[in-house]
Formats: sequence, C-alpha cells, structure tokens
Amino acid sequence: MNPPKHLNEQQAPARVRLSLDLWAAWMVWLLPMLVIGVMVIHNPWKRTVTQLYHEASSNWRAGKDLYRGPTGMNYLPHFAVVFKPFQLLPVPLGDLLWRLSAAALLAFGIWRWIKPSSGDLAPRTFLWASVLALPLCLGALRNGQSNAMFSALTLNAVGSLSRKQWWTSAGLIVLALAIKPLGLVLLLLAPVVYTPLRWRCALAIVGFAAFPFLFADPGYVLAQHQAFLANIKSCADVTQHRFADINGIFRTFGAPIPPAASKWLRVFAGMVTAGLWWLGARRLPEPSRALWLYVLATSYLMLFNPMNEFNSYVIFGPAAALWSACLMAKTDYRRLGWITAAMLLSMGLLPTLLRPFFGNFFALFWHPLMTAGFISLLTWHVLRSQEAVQTCLPEMP
Repeated sequence: MNPPKHLNEQQAPARVRLSLDLWAAWMVWLLPMLVIGVMVIHNPWKRTVTQLYHEASSNWRAGKDLYRGPTGMNYLPHFAVVFKPFQLLPVPLGDLLWRLSAAALLAFGIWRWIKPSSGDLAPRTFLWASVLALPLCLGALRNGQSNAMFSALTLNAVGSLSRKQWWTSAGLIVLALAIKPLGLVLLLLAPVVYTPLRWRCALAIVGFAAFPFLFADPGYVLAQHQAFLANIKSCADVTQHRFADINGIFRTFGAPIPPAASKWLRVFAGMVTAGLWWLGARRLPEPSRALWLYVLATSYLMLFNPMNEFNSYVIFGPAAALWSACLMAKTDYRRLGWITAAMLLSMGLLPTLLRPFFGNFFALFWHPLMTAGFISLLTWHVLRSQEAVQTCLPEMP
C-alpha cells in the first residue's frame, strides 16, 4: 500500500534538506582540494614536503642512505617503498594523487563512521563533523604531509574495528605504521580490548617485517633499519621550540621539561592511556567503544610525540570532530558537544587569525592545551557514574 499523498508531501522537504546537507558536506572537502590542486599544478614545489619523499624513494632504489637526522626522513624504510608508486608518476600528477587520496580517505572514513549509526541525522552529522575536522586537516593536505595519509588510514582502521572487520583493521594499522612509526600506539592499544585482533596483528607484523626485503638487498635493508633507530633516537632528544606537544606549552612559558623526564612522562602517559582505554571500553558499546580508542590514541600522539608539529593535528582532528558532532546531535549532551566544537574550531582558526601577532608560536601551546582540555572533558563524560553514561553514537546492530 502506498502512503497517503499528504505524508509524501510532508516528507519531501525533509528529504531535500537531507540531500542538501549531504551535498554540502562533500563540498566542504571537494572545494578546498580543488584550490589546493590548482596551487600544486601552478607550483609543485611551493609549501610542500613531498620532495623529501621523492628523495627517499629515489635513494631506496639507488641503495643510498635514507636518513640524515631530524630534518630528513623520520619514517621506517617501508615508507620509501610505499611512496614509490607516487614517485614514479610525473610531477605534479603523483603529488596531486597523494594529496587527493588522503583527502578522499579522510572524508570517506568520517562518512563511514556516521552513516550506519546516525539514521536520518547522518547527512547533518557528517556536515558538522566535516566542518569541524577540515580546518585541522588543510595544512597537512596543502603541504602533502604524510600525517594526512596516516590520519586517513588510522580513521578507517578504527572504523573497521567497530564493524568487527578484523583483517581489514589489522592491515590498515600496519599500513599506517609503514607511513609513520606513530602507528605503533594504535597497534599496541587496540588488541588490549579487541582480542580477535591479537593473532591477526601478529601475523600482519610478520608480513610487515618481511615487506622491505622483497624490494632490496637484505644487507641494505638491515642497515637502513639500524639507521632508522639512530635517527629516531636523535628525534626524541629535540629541544627546539618548534613542536606542538605538551612540551610546547612549557617551552612557551620558559619552563621546558628536560629530555630524560620527557621520556619517562611518555611512558607513564602511555600506561594511563591504556588504563583509560580499558575502563572506557567496559562502559561503551560499539561504535562508541572504537571511537573512544580513536580519540585516546590520537590525543596521546598529539601530546607526547616530541616532534609533533601543528600540522600533525590532522591526526587528532577527525577523531575529535566525530565525538563533537555526535554529541551535538544528542539532546542531553548538546552543550558538551558545542563546547568541544568551539575548542576544535579555535585550534583550526585562531592560529591563522593571530599569526600577524604571534607567528606560528601560538599554535605550539594552544593546540596541545586544547587537546588536553578536550580529552579531559571526554574522559569525564565517559567515566562518570554508570547510571549517567550513555553512548555518543547509537549501538550498532
């Protein structure tokens, strides 16, 4: 039986609004990437780090050393192989594809999180999440930084966890590790609660370890791994005031944490993060449980990676945006959603507005400060009394 005509007429405006919200959300991603694409075509080597990636892939092919300290490549040797398909394409086609792939995976990953659990609110929630996430993503996308691709892979890896797609998640986690060593944090945290992931990750790591040996002489591969370890050690001891980790706050006010104390602080914070992940996971069903892991892991990376730049917050942006947008969609938690949304927007917009007065130094303390505030509010929300805890997202069937 067909529904009455007057019901169809009442539903039509709602369907139009949903369609407009969805189109607007996709335009939020598409229009900036078109502008970035024009900039890259006009001058491929302006405001970009991809020349370092091209150099790494060329050095790998020639059997040359990949590492030259903190200012060079700071990734595992795997990255030189993974980036090779982009390096083989003509400039700027490869660089454009690198940026567009990251942006597409970011947008798709956010939509993939929201669509199955938000019902009719999905287009509006997707629009809000995109608006909140994009300002923190644009810098990394414009510069072609690997942070954007790492963020996209992490976003989709944790999204696969919420769907019990264990092999997909394990594969994306180790691929993210190949893009940046920061993937180790998610690799260690996720199996703490997701037990089906443990043996799959173990097998994936075996494949990951063997991967570079398929493309170069074993002696060269081992030498590059040794050089990587020495390079990472030098990165951990960086003391310049140009990084936006928790020490960026203390350095701004003239009281930096000494390198030795910073290392112990990272270890302690890692243990606290694992404990919060375990406690929160016991209270939350899917997909909120996976979303909790996502925001904890990315917050830890922002606060305790000693070489964290303000463009690195492309890693944190989507996780925080998803939580904020979903809280805003829940009547009981709308105020908390607006507060966290304002914090995110301040991170994305204030550094640009205040650059004439502070240069880039404002973001070095503001970004970690807002991240610490965001994760503190969210921890309070998740860990308060059992009776008060409700999920941010509806439970998946």
